[in-house]
Amino acid sequence: MVYHEIRNVNGKKQNYLVFVKRENGKMIKKSKFIGTGNISKQEMDKLKKEFKIEVISSINSENMTKEQLLEIENLKQAYNEKINSLSKEEFEEFENTFFTELTYDSNAIEGSSLSLEDTNLILNEGLSPRGKTLREINEAKNHKLAINFINSYKGDLDELFILKLHSLILKEISEKFAGRYRETSVRIFKSDTHFPDASKVPQLIKNLVYWYKINKNKKHPFEMAILFSAKFVSIHPFIDGNGRTSRLIMNFLLKKKRYPWINIYMKRRESYLKAVRQANEEKYKPILEFCINILKENLESFDILR
Repeated sequence: MVYHEIRNVNGKKQNYLVFVKRENGKMIKKSKFIGTGNISKQEMDKLKKEFKIEVISSINSENMTKEQLLEIENLKQAYNEKINSLSKEEFEEFENTFFTELTYDSNAIEGSSLSLEDTNLILNEGLSPRGKTLREINEAKNHKLAINFINSYKGDLDELFILKLHSLILKEISEKFAGRYRETSVRIFKSDTHFPDASKVPQLIKNLVYWYKINKNKKHPFEMAILFSAKFVSIHPFIDGNGRTSRLIMNFLLKKKRYPWINIYMKRRESYLKAVRQANEEKYKPILEFCINILKENLESFDILR
């Protein structure tokens, strides 16, 4: 939170901006002198936004540079200014288009043969494209159900939220495994990546959620969202649906802090999977850089960045 504070010093009106944040039960305050005399509301709003970005981008990060942190805050500001300028109808059209693309790309990354046009027919026209399996059709419907759940959910990230999200992803596809941790080993086709033994999965997820709770106010929100998603998929807690669930959790955490959702394009699949493999080895800089670049590409595709 940033507010304007006026101090009288030797009879002169001095203006300060004050940034306040609660961290580990304590109030953290930072202030900045912005001049004397009267400042217009328009100029004050501009100065507040600039100061908030300046403070947030100064957060120390092991995995991102100051320049990257500043870039993320500028992207967030550009996105929210654009969204706030839209009418209700324009916003609904934007969301519908974005979520249709998100559903197409996320499922395509996992092997679905549905095209973007097929996905649009299923989600927005209520039609089933010819030659597509019932599983692929349900994958599209389920992904949209999961998005709707995220948009209506008011709580914080916890284990029940994760299991509910996964249960929606596998609804009417694999009910036996929907919302349940795997009890067998898993592997990725043509990959030598190894995942934890099934017996360790429940505790590893509990540990990950605990890690989130103690670090969510310490790490930059963008970094937290990406890191949680990467750590989650390195556990691979489910028989199926791990990638889609991990990306939805990432976007849920971004949404909570008013950052734009990220759509990882199918055309960037190889670069994405390479960054994920590096994250499995606890090398997080590549996946963060990748997501910043993808976010810029997302915003450019909707003319949010000019």
